[in-house]
Amino acid sequence: MPEVYLINGFLEAGKTTFINELLAKDYFKIKGKTLILSCEEGDTEYDSDILKENRTEVEYIESEEDFNEENITALEKKHKPERVLVEFNGMWDRKNTKFPWYWENIAEVAIIDASTFKLYIDNMRSFIAEQIRNAGIVCLNRCDKVRDKLAGYARNIKAINRGAALLFKGEEGEIQLDPDENLPYDIEEDELDLDDTGFFTFCIDSLERYGTYNGKRINFKARVYKMKDGGDFEFVAGRYVMTCCEADMTLVGIICSYFKAYELENKEWVDISGIVKVSYDTETKKTLPICRVTSVKRIEEPENDIINLVG
Repeated sequence: MPEVYLINGFLEAGKTTFINELLAKDYFKIKGKTLILSCEEGDTEYDSDILKENRTEVEYIESEEDFNEENITALEKKHKPERVLVEFNGMWDRKNTKFPWYWENIAEVAIIDASTFKLYIDNMRSFIAEQIRNAGIVCLNRCDKVRDKLAGYARNIKAINRGAALLFKGEEGEIQLDPDENLPYDIEEDELDLDDTGFFTFCIDSLERYGTYNGKRINFKARVYKMKDGGDFEFVAGRYVMTCCEADMTLVGIICSYFKAYELENKEWVDISGIVKVSYDTETKKTLPICRVTSVKRIEEPENDIINLVG
C-alpha cells in the first residue's frame, strides 16, 4: 500500500506551492513513483522539472462525487505509485469523504492563508475546522501583514487540534513566534487572574510550556469534573470551549490536587486559587501542570458558562 499525504486548504492557500517545495526536499525523495491527485486548479502550477525528477504523475479529480474509492483505486492501478499526495479541495466534505480501505495512517497537512484566516474563521469556521482537526501540521502562509495576530490564530488552531505542529511562513521564510506575545495576562507576574480567555489560553499554553508556569499562583472559575481514577483528592477543573458551533465543543482544563476534593460535587461551579506544580505522570509518560488548590469557593453557574471562540 502507498504512503498517503493529504494536503488540505482553500483555493489559493498555497497547497501547490507546498507540494512543489516538498517534492524538492532531499528528505522526501523516494525510489518509486509518486501520484498526485489534484482536486482543484489554482493559479500556481506543478513544476514540470520537479515532477520529472521525482517520477511524479498528476491526475485531476474535478468533482467531489468522483473522489471515491473506485476511481482512486483505478488511478493507483494505472500508475502503481509508492506514494500518493492528495491536493484536497477545502470546500469538500472531509469528514464524510470515503478513502480506500487500505489507506492507513494518512498524514494530513492543512495549508492556510494567514491574511484571510480571520475572514474564514468568522464566516466558514466549520470548513476550516475540518481542515485543521486531523492535521499533523498546520502551515500558515503569507504571515507578514498579520504578524501581530499570529499568536491569537495559534490559540484558535490549538483549540481545534491541540496536537498539531504549527508552521508560520512569510516572504523571508519561516517566522518564529515569541510564545509570550499577545497573551491575555502578564506572564512575568507571579499571580495570574484568569478570565475566560485567560483560562483557555493557560490550559493550552501550560501543557506545552509547563515550566513557564511552575510555581505561579492562578485564580479562576471552572466546573468540577470528577475523574474515575482520581480518588478522593483529585479532580479536573474545566470549561467547555465552543470552537466551531454549538454542536462542536471541547473541554479544556487542569488537573487539581485538593485534600478535600471528596467534598466537591461533580459538575458544580467553583472559584479556585492554587499553585501550579509540574508533575510527571507515569501512566501517560508525560509531564503535566497540576494545580495544588489552596482555596475553593462554591459559586453560582455563570451566565456565560461556555467560552466562545466563534466570535
